[in-house]
Amino acid sequence: MAFGSVCVYLVAASSLLAQTAGNDSGNDTDEVARPRSVLSLSFEQDGEVAKESVVGKLNLKGEGPRPPHFPKFNPANTAVALPGGAGAGRLVIKDPGDDSPLDFKLGDTITIEAWVQPITLGNGQTMYVVGKGRTGNDGVAKDNQNYALRIAGSAAGGAISFLFRGAPEEPKAKAEFHRWDSSTGFAVDGSWHHVAVTYTFGDPNSIRGVIDGEAVKGTWAGYGGPTKNGPVVDNDEVWIGASMGGGSGSAFQGGIDQLVVYRGEVPVDELLDRYERVRPPSYVTPDPLPDGKLLVELFYGIPDKPSWDFSIPTPVESYTQDHWATVEVPAAYTSRGVRDNRATPMMMRQSGLVNFGKGPQRLLIRSRSASRLFIDDKLVAEVSFAPNRSDGHNDRYDMVSTVSDKIRVPQPGDRETAVMIEGTGSPQKVTFEAYAGGKKRRPEFGELSICIERAPGEFEVLSYTDAIPLTDESWRGFAFRERDRILELNKERRAKAGAAETEYWAKRHAEARESIAARPVIAVPESQPGRSAIDAFVDAGLDKAGVKPRPTIDDWAFLRRATLDVVGRIPTREDVAAYFADAPAERRTKLVDRLLASNEWADHWTAYWQDVLAENPNIVNPTLNNTGPFRWWIHESFLDNKPFDRFVTELVLMEGSERYGGTAGFAVASQNDAPNAAKAGIIAQGLLGMNMKCARCHDAPYHDFTQRDLFELAALIKRDSEKLPKTSTVPVVEGARKPLIQITLKPGEVIEPAWPFADKIPGSPPAGWVRNAKDTRESLAAWLTSPSNDRFSEVLVNRLWHRYMGRGIVEPIDDWEHPEPSHPELLQWLSREFVSSGYDFKHLARLILTSEAYQRQTESGFDNAKLFAGPTARRMSAEQIIDSLFTAAGKPFNTEELSVDLDGGRNENTSITLGIPRRAWQFTSLSNERDRPSLSLPAAQTFIDVLEAYGWRASRQDSLSVRPQDGSPLQPALLENGVVGRRAVGFSDDSRFTQAALESKSEAEFVDRAFEIILTRKPSDEERTLFAEVLQEGFASRVVPDAPIRMPGPPRQMGVTWSNHLKPDSNEIKVEIAREVEQGDPATARLTADWRERAEDVVWTILNSPEFVFVP
Repeated sequence: MAFGSVCVYLVAASSLLAQTAGNDSGNDTDEVARPRSVLSLSFEQDGEVAKESVVGKLNLKGEGPRPPHFPKFNPANTAVALPGGAGAGRLVIKDPGDDSPLDFKLGDTITIEAWVQPITLGNGQTMYVVGKGRTGNDGVAKDNQNYALRIAGSAAGGAISFLFRGAPEEPKAKAEFHRWDSSTGFAVDGSWHHVAVTYTFGDPNSIRGVIDGEAVKGTWAGYGGPTKNGPVVDNDEVWIGASMGGGSGSAFQGGIDQLVVYRGEVPVDELLDRYERVRPPSYVTPDPLPDGKLLVELFYGIPDKPSWDFSIPTPVESYTQDHWATVEVPAAYTSRGVRDNRATPMMMRQSGLVNFGKGPQRLLIRSRSASRLFIDDKLVAEVSFAPNRSDGHNDRYDMVSTVSDKIRVPQPGDRETAVMIEGTGSPQKVTFEAYAGGKKRRPEFGELSICIERAPGEFEVLSYTDAIPLTDESWRGFAFRERDRILELNKERRAKAGAAETEYWAKRHAEARESIAARPVIAVPESQPGRSAIDAFVDAGLDKAGVKPRPTIDDWAFLRRATLDVVGRIPTREDVAAYFADAPAERRTKLVDRLLASNEWADHWTAYWQDVLAENPNIVNPTLNNTGPFRWWIHESFLDNKPFDRFVTELVLMEGSERYGGTAGFAVASQNDAPNAAKAGIIAQGLLGMNMKCARCHDAPYHDFTQRDLFELAALIKRDSEKLPKTSTVPVVEGARKPLIQITLKPGEVIEPAWPFADKIPGSPPAGWVRNAKDTRESLAAWLTSPSNDRFSEVLVNRLWHRYMGRGIVEPIDDWEHPEPSHPELLQWLSREFVSSGYDFKHLARLILTSEAYQRQTESGFDNAKLFAGPTARRMSAEQIIDSLFTAAGKPFNTEELSVDLDGGRNENTSITLGIPRRAWQFTSLSNERDRPSLSLPAAQTFIDVLEAYGWRASRQDSLSVRPQDGSPLQPALLENGVVGRRAVGFSDDSRFTQAALESKSEAEFVDRAFEIILTRKPSDEERTLFAEVLQEGFASRVVPDAPIRMPGPPRQMGVTWSNHLKPDSNEIKVEIAREVEQGDPATARLTADWRERAEDVVWTILNSPEFVFVP
């Protein structure tokens, strides 16, 4: 133990009585001169804590403070580790009886000291170290707090909080709580801290506090304030690590060591001497620094305290970049290559050599929270720590720069400062450190940057490459380019992090190929030489039915169809040029290969799997069945062309980050009484074609599933038994009519983990595929992805076939209760090809896209469509419509960031950001059920209106494979007259149509370009003549020379966010912004108004033809 002068007392009540023998009562005339410990726990000796004192889960042999950081302790020092949470573990000490040594009365002096290591501590949260009374036990008063030492979360960190309930002066008088909190605290940084308090009951001026070897001041805050009364006294228990029945709100989460309660005052000097910590030296970035780049280092383990007073640890990772500006930090990944959490708080250090030239230079630094700038290791400028702005009543951001009115203003939550430095004319060492997150806030740096003044009031980002003026337009362009760079950087980081996992899957795929090769070969029907197996199977079916295949579509139609199907948008002019530059014989195959190699392949598939897997994030205050935003994992999986068995395994394991894009987000089903059952249903329907929705509350009446089947699957996901909640059952009333449904489980019944489909899916995973036999999720993933599970591979290839051909070989594609494949041999052949390819979606897609069956004209007749005489006619999806509108216009979406917490002031569990959308799949529900204009996102809402009109779901409560295709008057109305439609056809200075109008040599050429841009074809002679006549008048004089260029941008940022949304003017400002959004993009001044309006009418007419929204 650390302190030889402190005796160790057994916790059992009998031991306490024995240790205090010889004392008639708790009051001792010598206690002031000779403080005596009445409770002492070092947690080092076996038997020190009696078994009956341990309640709940805890660890009596956790790691305590140890050398070298705490040299006064033994190298093997142990402590009690408490998990916190509901039903928290605790130590319970019974009071031996009246006037026991544990009772303190008026005039008694108490000293309490302990070493504490809280793992987490929210602002305003209090955690009990030790307290007598207030246990919630039967037979004692509710608020009978004799004394308590607690740790309180505050802006200052972990503060001492001493609490007792005063004894009333008269029997019927009201008793008050009295609470003293220290004004300063310690950093909740995962380290050990020494705390102590001493107090004489009846003398409020006697209280003293000690934290980490320093005396601290404090105040009697709130409650009854200071008092001369003594505390309430009874025979209630002493609890360590919890209070009030063991509720999570007061439970200590972390370690406690060397806990001692004394009768009498331990001198403060003695308490100060307890603490000795040897702080490790701060990390120093090694020389040499990279040439022509800056080094970025990221640090975890940073104290959660608004102070730079800490030793900087070794960085967790580093990388280089060209600019002294940060838009976002590259993602962190697990060893499987799944997105992981970043630490909060964390620190970034940027280091590099910069030649500022000789003479004075003015620099500007910006950051979300604290930052500091060093030149040649000398501190020259800093930004303070971010204030607490978690509620909605704070002042609105002014949205002005205090440095210059010629530059982009700091965004909500960002702060700035400018400084003059002296350039030496030689390279100087620049070090820029920034702090992010903390207090459970998102670890974001804001628009972190160092800028240099190039002309009075004009700044640009300090850069080793291109100049980036600090203006709105320039910063937006830089931010887009940076996010593209980080997208590619994250690819490399995922590959590196998951390299060992990739090797594991390569071995599995080799075994799967061997398994498929050992089966009897599926005979491909005889066909003409050179025809694909897919065409042989389809043509055999057509021949048998006596049905002729539809004719092949022309090159233009194939370009449009394939581009829409693979990357989710219409072709650009650049796509058209590359396509027709290829020789006709190989043109289509080369197009398919280019499209499959594009990152946009991932954009189109992400939207699909968001529906199937019910990805349902909420940007503020999660409600029913919200998930984490695992969209980023979906997107990255398709960017990497991840084998689909690995995709499913990662999904089922639900690992990585919950709030920042990992599959742990899939595990979330907020406010759901049986979240694992919800996930089981999604997995079964999405991956096995098993619709188990009706088995949630009873046995399914129309499917061969029982409620037990669903909850066995749920128990596999839970990694434990599942208890059937009462709310997931159908009540049965005695004497009532016999229900049509079967109810075979009772509320409260416990269901053990089991694979429920052994009778439907024969076979088992190969030996060794389950790396952790105790992990039921891993077992479930192995069952699903086993090569013997034909159902899994057939369901997936059927989904892909449906995606490209308009209908599945089996329908419906997500409910195979009685599957009747139209082409059973083709389904089997595709399934085996899929498994043999290593579950490669792109391989299968290429086979379909290059087949003649896919390249035929659409078929509308039901029987012929079922035979695949041609693909079934399809309307674009909602996402395809949005992405194609803005591909045609050549414009960015220019919406707000998808967040109502722009300054990052809220808890990361209640508010997230989904960034600035660039493709339609990135939109989400705006979660403004409160209907507060101050929380609205007017520009984003215009996109969501169109998406919802065409079948997109803002809230994805459950799995959906095929969206409704019903038409409605709202659909054409929004495209013809809505903001999004008007923006698409409007000739603003960022419009592709404006550029075409300026460049075209004749009205006919403009019409040709408009048709090519919008409909991916040339106009007929009649169409060309018709529209050219409209444009003929004024064509020669349409261009206005030297007209100013005004590039549209997102809505004005007026400083409204969650932290000020309850201010009276916040609603008015957002209503004003909504009116501005309604006006659309400003028209270009480079074309005469009369001609421009007629040209816009032409574009409007072409774009609103029914042809636009249908896949050819």
